[in-house]
Amino acid sequence: MKTLKNIMMALLLTVSGTALADDYAYLTIDQTGGETSFAVSNIAKITFDANNMVLHLTDGTQTTLPLAQLSKMFFADKDATGIATIGTQQSGISIKDGVLRVSAEQGATVAIYDAGGRAVRMLKAGEKETEVNLNGMVKGVYIVKVGTQTKKVMNK
Repeated sequence: MKTLKNIMMALLLTVSGTALADDYAYLTIDQTGGETSFAVSNIAKITFDANNMVLHLTDGTQTTLPLAQLSKMFFADKDATGIATIGTQQSGISIKDGVLRVSAEQGATVAIYDAGGRAVRMLKAGEKETEVNLNGMVKGVYIVKVGTQTKKVMNK
């Protein structure tokens, strides 16, 4: 009887464990200054160095996030349905004639995300104003994140 009980418990744990192994679509990271989502299919691997979490993306780029700024990360199985917070302070992010202009500290990471939260471009800011030609990209809404500033822009 005890053996049957153990077999039933093992079977129950196996079935319940399988039911919890969902196929998640997004990794969402809460950090100082906002929330960032990455499509799981775009993440090749995640590594950690001294004080950073490094997401190695399938397009060959990397996103480095300081661990001190991370407050929570979780997986979600649904697409992002909106933009939680858009900075209202004056920012150095503008777009005109398909050219994105970013004024930021040299070396700052400039991240461009599509409306679905997928990172489409990552680059480092130059000495002066950094320009990114968006004419080759699909027309639509993009989210640009520089440091703690986040702004929604429209590529027309």
